[in-house]
Amino acid sequence: MSAAAASHPELPQHVVTAVLVSHDGERWLPDVLAGLVNQQRPVQDVIAADTGSADRSADLVTDALGAERVLHLARRTGFGAAVAEAARTAPVLTPDDLGYLKRPSGWDPETRTWRDDTYGMPELPHGEPIHWFWLLHDDSAPDTDALVHLLRHAEAHPEAAIIGPKLRGWYDRRQLLETGVTVAPSGRRWTGLDRREQDQGQHDLHRDVLSVSSAGMLIRRDAYERLGGFDRHLPLMRDDLDLCWRAHSAGLGVRVAPSAVLRHAEASARERRSIDCAGRLGGSPHRVDKAAAVYALLGNSRARLLPWVLLRLVVGTFVRVLAYLVGKAPGRALDEFAGLLATLIRPGRLLRARSQRRTTTSADLDHTALRPLFPPPGATIKATAEQAVSSLSRRSDPAASGSRHGAVESGPSDDDADALEVEQFAKVRALARRPGPVLFVLLFLVALAACRELVGGGALSGGALLPAPADASELLSRFRETWQPLGVGAVESAPPHLALLALFATPFLGSSGLAMTLLVVGAVPLAGISAYLASKRLVTSRVLRAWGSVAYAFLPALTGAIASGRIGTVVLAILLPPLARCAVLSAGLVPGNRGPWRAAWAGALALTVVTAFTPVVWPITLVLAIAALLRPAPGGRGPRVRRLAALVLTPVVMLAPWSFTVLTSPDRILAEAGLPLETVPASALSLL
Repeated sequence: MSAAAASHPELPQHVVTAVLVSHDGERWLPDVLAGLVNQQRPVQDVIAADTGSADRSADLVTDALGAERVLHLARRTGFGAAVAEAARTAPVLTPDDLGYLKRPSGWDPETRTWRDDTYGMPELPHGEPIHWFWLLHDDSAPDTDALVHLLRHAEAHPEAAIIGPKLRGWYDRRQLLETGVTVAPSGRRWTGLDRREQDQGQHDLHRDVLSVSSAGMLIRRDAYERLGGFDRHLPLMRDDLDLCWRAHSAGLGVRVAPSAVLRHAEASARERRSIDCAGRLGGSPHRVDKAAAVYALLGNSRARLLPWVLLRLVVGTFVRVLAYLVGKAPGRALDEFAGLLATLIRPGRLLRARSQRRTTTSADLDHTALRPLFPPPGATIKATAEQAVSSLSRRSDPAASGSRHGAVESGPSDDDADALEVEQFAKVRALARRPGPVLFVLLFLVALAACRELVGGGALSGGALLPAPADASELLSRFRETWQPLGVGAVESAPPHLALLALFATPFLGSSGLAMTLLVVGAVPLAGISAYLASKRLVTSRVLRAWGSVAYAFLPALTGAIASGRIGTVVLAILLPPLARCAVLSAGLVPGNRGPWRAAWAGALALTVVTAFTPVVWPITLVLAIAALLRPAPGGRGPRVRRLAALVLTPVVMLAPWSFTVLTSPDRILAEAGLPLETVPASALSLL
């Protein structure tokens, strides 16, 4: 038996496989690897999963652990998926498999190199060992005795399948981040700690908790496999809460062992690196966390409490959105609302999640036993009030807003100064990897400078613009009237673009003048961002997509339409990229994609709006749809015919009876919304 095992004779029967997930963690990995390989009670095996790091993270873990123990995964792989892949490849070790392995023994801060040494792995007695996974983030450095304390706690509490350590701050090493965590019915993550609370041993109570962090989590291998690992719909945040909640429902214990300590930088939550695994949620940690909280609550709450939980989530979100708006934090308000909406618009996903959880729920589960693990009633009111006061007084900072714990670290010590040498450039690197928001802001500033005389000068007029009523209600009245004040009067159907403009003006207190000004001024940035988003699957390089979007936004057709007040062409330029993408997907022209129905209905909506402003687009779309059907594509012709029929025929039905008269009239089909201009002939060639 090795010296390490001999110093802890009560631990040899435990087989521990460390799983380290890295993603742009070069700044923190040396400390993490040093803590891992210098454990007083070494692990039996270690597997690292690097998710497409853009820095030297993969090289660091390869140099430290060996190439055979490093998995290279896609950049958008979430934490749970990376752990699942590592668990799938991790061998089930037996006493015959264990021996003495060569490992780097420590990180030399002076030479900034690894010191090679050989230490022994503890031998196992004959019999059935207990297998564990020890999960580590690339920004969570364990103390050298962390694993010893976790395994001692496992010995004392054999019913515990998941055990978590105490988390402290990375820079302020006395700041408490977490000693177990729970969740309120409003979705708030609750640690029970005060803001910037210092660790003086006041929370060092080994106890049952609802959840522990995935940073440093020790989970029994059989429990992990029984629960199916982390939920794949929670790629980054609240995945630990969901897993531990499911463990409780399955009759497995979850405990915290504060004697085991890890330092955690919370790099993703504090926006010290980009979030690349959240898909359509984007890279905002607040939005990702909100969506995950709603999913975890609605997926795990008892069926009879589900209406109450849903009500609390909606009302709580509404209150927080108002608080953020009053506190002049519109970005946080948008993230709060978008996170809730992103989960609620997918009820099928929630139903499947609840169905899967029923398969692992113990029949003997006593829900009343779990009640003490949640915050007591009213416990979150104080924290909510403090957050609102902080927003009103603008005392919050970016680190606090991104924190999962509502606490702010006081900053690095002198020893950590070298680790923060590029901190001020972290946001710049994140923006460089996501040029979409930068593109929109730059285009908006250019458009605002070019149209500065239009802002604040009253309602727009001139060119092809029709005189607009003062508010949206008058536009709707004009749309509903059967007699139109055109020339000497007419009884024909009102153009449907009046109703669409009224709908667009409604969020702006019904001011049609303001709505028209925003539409004209925002035409260039909206067209640019529309082209950028629509070309996502077509062009892989984000820089090329941004360049092409800028070129599209400044096409003379669009800038000329703005100058002459042709609002129909403006709307067409904004909606043409998503319309084209939906049409291509509906026709099944993309390899590997048979054209989902969702794209067909989205394209039908876009085509309806465009046709209301520029009717000539409809027959062009009809001709292109017929041409697309002549081209062979996977999936057969029948489904494509139905999808394209839905895309093309929906505008005719939605815009009836106006569409029946306009689309059958050669003269009117070539016109667009607004007055005809003598300088711009209304010919098919010019409109095309």
